[in-house]
Amino acid sequence: MTQFVAPRRRGTPGAPQPSRRPKRGGLLGRGGLLTALGLVPVLAVVAVLALQVRETVQAPAVGDGSCGLEDSGRAVFLLDLRKPLADRHAELPVRLLRDVTRELAANTELSVYALADYAEAPRMLLGRLCKSYDSADLALDTAKDQPAHLRGCDDLPAQIPPAMRDGAMRFCAEREALAGRLRTLAGTRPGGPVANSYLVEAFEDTARDFERHAGPRTLYVFSDMMQHAEWFSHLDVAWSAWDFDRFDALRAGRALAGEAVGMGAGVKAVVFYLARKDVTELPRQREAHRRFWEAYFADAQLAFLPQAAVLDYAGERLMDVPTEAELVARERERMRYERTELERMRAELERSERALAEEREGVAEDRERWRRRESELRREQERVREREAELAQERERLAARNVGRPVLGDGAIVVGDAGGS
Repeated sequence: MTQFVAPRRRGTPGAPQPSRRPKRGGLLGRGGLLTALGLVPVLAVVAVLALQVRETVQAPAVGDGSCGLEDSGRAVFLLDLRKPLADRHAELPVRLLRDVTRELAANTELSVYALADYAEAPRMLLGRLCKSYDSADLALDTAKDQPAHLRGCDDLPAQIPPAMRDGAMRFCAEREALAGRLRTLAGTRPGGPVANSYLVEAFEDTARDFERHAGPRTLYVFSDMMQHAEWFSHLDVAWSAWDFDRFDALRAGRALAGEAVGMGAGVKAVVFYLARKDVTELPRQREAHRRFWEAYFADAQLAFLPQAAVLDYAGERLMDVPTEAELVARERERMRYERTELERMRAELERSERALAEEREGVAEDRERWRRRESELRREQERVREREAELAQERERLAARNVGRPVLGDGAIVVGDAGGS
């Protein structure tokens, strides 16, 4: 809870303060009186701000109880007031709160939350209302002053029973107190870029609450539906990359987030949709955004109700997503690398081609040398065969000359004249 702490006095803590004697002519004197009168407007402003802040952050003093019935319906109105509304649309959340309460069935418990600043506790309870009557009960045939469909707790016909009148009036008073909190919260939002918007985390908390109830369950959302967290942000990611499968993988990988919970098949979800300037106010971006959330609310009955308000704001950068300039620089670097690599590969190919050509020339030379060597071997073989033929002829000639000559005891042939002395 936010508290206002009085500033410490200068000096040593616990040291006695010097006494100040009042001047003559009164306890304050002329100077003290002027000072006190000057502080009155300042103190009044501080008191008003203190009441506003206390009203914003404290639990509601009225409308805190549930309907107390096991089979009562449950409804949640989640307001994303993290983003600034233009002054002309400042009453839109209050008007939608009245519309929502008008269509609630009897014995429906409505919890109104605003998005908080913490992912671990993404919702801040502003109030809880129990509607004990049905708006159709106010549509009496005898009440002819206004059309029945316009009647609410602030437009009660005179013919309704006293108990119903008292319950409707009490409900209306609690609702208007809650509307005051909405106005205060919307008016005290700090300026500057939007720091976060934990929509998915708030949806998961709501889904866990709904799982504990079997009766009718309805979720009303007032938001531009721009999730803005460190693990996924519609603000940091280009609209063309709003891919639900990638988002689902990131959601499953969140540290300490627990198991992802989705809206059940029996839940009705109504989104009072606000466009973001220059983004989802454009048709293609808005269609991509709608398809993303349709995939998220896959099992629930989802209805988008576009509102006239267009939000114009900037967001703090949370995700490590490259900007368009960084993407262009990366693309240029990639092209430079590919060009360098292509030149290197081309030079390597040219070197390989030269080496291959040189190897081919060497093989051709070796082939020619082997061909010449083979020719020489054939010629050598031819000369050997010719020499062998010549030797054979010589042996035949010698054999013919030695025919009829005496042979010695050892078998040798006598050469020359056998009868000489």
